[in-house]
Amino acid sequence: MIICCQNNQIKEIVFEGETTETNRYVNMLKLKDQNALIIQIGYSSYPIRGLESDLVVYMNNGQVRLYKISEPINDQLETKVKRVGVKKSEYKLFWKFLNTCISQDKFNINKPRLNFEDANLQQVISGGKTYHFRLYQNKKYITYSCFLPNIDMPLESTGFEEKQRLVALMEDFESIIKNINGNNTNN
Repeated sequence: MIICCQNNQIKEIVFEGETTETNRYVNMLKLKDQNALIIQIGYSSYPIRGLESDLVVYMNNGQVRLYKISEPINDQLETKVKRVGVKKSEYKLFWKFLNTCISQDKFNINKPRLNFEDANLQQVISGGKTYHFRLYQNKKYITYSCFLPNIDMPLESTGFEEKQRLVALMEDFESIIKNINGNNTNN
C-alpha cells in the first residue's frame, strides 16, 4: 500500500529580523503552536480607520486557520477577532501556495525600493490606504507596508516592480481567502 500526503511542513523562510518576545498574535489568537507561521494581509487608512486584515495561520501539525482582525487606531478600543472556518480539504490550497511563495522567493521584496517616493511625482493624495503584508514565526518577522502602491505602478517610477510584487502577493493570498470564504458561508 502506498500512502501519499501533502507536504505540510513550514519550509525555511529568511526573515528580516527577530524580536525579544513571541509575536502578539500567538496570544491574541490563543495558539498552542508557538512556532506557527502567521501571514497578515491588511489595509489601513490612518487616521480614519485602523488595520483591517486577514491572518492565515500555518500550524506545524498541518492545519491552516484563518482569522479576520480589526485593529482600531485607538489603543483604548478592543481589537475584534473572528475565526473563519477552513475545511481540511482546503488546507492544501494554502500549503501549496505557501510552498510556491517560498520556492519562488516571493516574500523577498526590496524595502528601500518598495517605499521609494519620487519627488518628481507632484501628486497630492489624501485619504488613501496603506497596504500591509507581514509574516511572523515565533520571534521572527518580515513586514512590508506601502501607501497606495497602485499609483506608482502605471508610471513605472522607481520601485514600481517591488510594488507590483507586493500587490500581486497580497492579491494571490486574497484570492485563496475569497475562495475559502465563498465556500464557507455558514461562518
